[in-house]
Amino acid sequence: MKEEMVENTTRQDAQVHDRQIRDMFTGIAGVYDRMNGILSLGMDARWRRRLAAAIDADASDLLDVCCGTGELLLTAQKMGRGRRHVAADFCEAMIRAGASDHELHRRAAVAVADTQALPFASSSFDVVMSGFGLRNLGDLRRGIVEIHRVLRPGGQLLVLEFFRVRRGALAAPVSAYLGRVVPWVGRLVGKDSSAYGYLPRSMGQFLSVAEFGQLLVECGFQEEPRVESQTLGIAHLVVARRAG
Repeated sequence: MKEEMVENTTRQDAQVHDRQIRDMFTGIAGVYDRMNGILSLGMDARWRRRLAAAIDADASDLLDVCCGTGELLLTAQKMGRGRRHVAADFCEAMIRAGASDHELHRRAAVAVADTQALPFASSSFDVVMSGFGLRNLGDLRRGIVEIHRVLRPGGQLLVLEFFRVRRGALAAPVSAYLGRVVPWVGRLVGKDSSAYGYLPRSMGQFLSVAEFGQLLVECGFQEEPRVESQTLGIAHLVVARRAG
């Protein structure tokens, strides 16, 4: 029996949701990478390397959507994946932070662009990747459809994400960490507890990893995407392939 899907947004209109998310990331762009490293105890770098290692060795054209500062795409580049690298995010402040911190604009083509309306021709990329960004889309299905459109037949989608925590031994400690520790550190280091309080709320409103896999199949990806649990299930890597 298929699980009932959980909306990945609040009940607000998707455009209002997207504007609020853009404003939130604009406010924390300057501390975003530092906070990610602190809050994940450095595990985020390991997760990015695992995603990069899963990219097809012969893939040429790589697109990172909801790219933030571009760390995921640049990790793939450093590991020798792809020859053409494109980074896209709808928050210009995050792109600017990537240019300042990582010279993203010198190492990849950069676009200020919404994943829900990508400015690229159909079948343009061998690989689309995303690290902890799809959860923030006002209309997740629309974003997945757009990703499917710009991928070539047989191309890969690789997603690192915090999915809704299912019941189990780790559900309580993970929820406590995200709900209490993360906002506290956000206030102490990032000077913004509200932005980091958004993380546990967004996870609770997002899909489980099984529901996400179901959505991918509904949007034209092959059956049974590969799922790899990261660090006791705190995060998951999902690898899917466009059918056809």
